[in-house]
Amino acid sequence: MVLPLEHRRATAPRFPVRVPAVTEPVGTPGDPDVGEVENLSRSGMLLRLAKTLAPGTALRVSLSLCRRAPLVMTGTVVWVRPRSRFPAWALGIRFGEELPGDLVAEIADEEHPPWAARSTNGGRH
Repeated sequence: MVLPLEHRRATAPRFPVRVPAVTEPVGTPGDPDVGEVENLSRSGMLLRLAKTLAPGTALRVSLSLCRRAPLVMTGTVVWVRPRSRFPAWALGIRFGEELPGDLVAEIADEEHPPWAARSTNGGRH
């Protein structure tokens, strides 16, 4: 069952992941951007991008997963913060519809940084 945004729990468990992502604006012209997802929950994600986007921006996000087809979802930027550790912005993305909990857990198991070793040339395993 998909819960409306106003009924979602703000304390949904977040799972650390390291997943390349391509973002595209929804409903407005713009070029795709490449970033990386740092954590994932049923209702949203923490996304790192080289550029900032305004809160309220609607996005289509495609996750490049190791062991399954790309996962494409839509969401809205709810907050933006600069990251001092690296030249990027951290964006909080809320999904339009919640992901199934078992899917999030499976992705976290497959994409958690200690287990999902990435090659230096950007290849996937």
